[in-house]
Amino acid sequence: MKNLRMLLSIVVIAFLCLGYAASQMAAFNGTATEFASKIDQPPVQWLALFLLVVSIVLAFIKDREADEQ
Repeated sequence: MKNLRMLLSIVVIAFLCLGYAASQMAAFNGTATEFASKIDQPPVQWLALFLLVVSIVLAFIKDREADEQ
């Protein structure tokens, strides 16, 4: 379970970093409104919802390794 949580953390951090870098590039290139309209699409919203739900579910699952120690 610890590995799954670590993998989720890495994926979320990677998406946040890449999204921030892409938005900054779009802002510097003057295409921020086009970038925002491309990002504000259902697949991106569904991905964000999926990551949120998985994070909440993993928060409620007990870690057996921590219980044994």
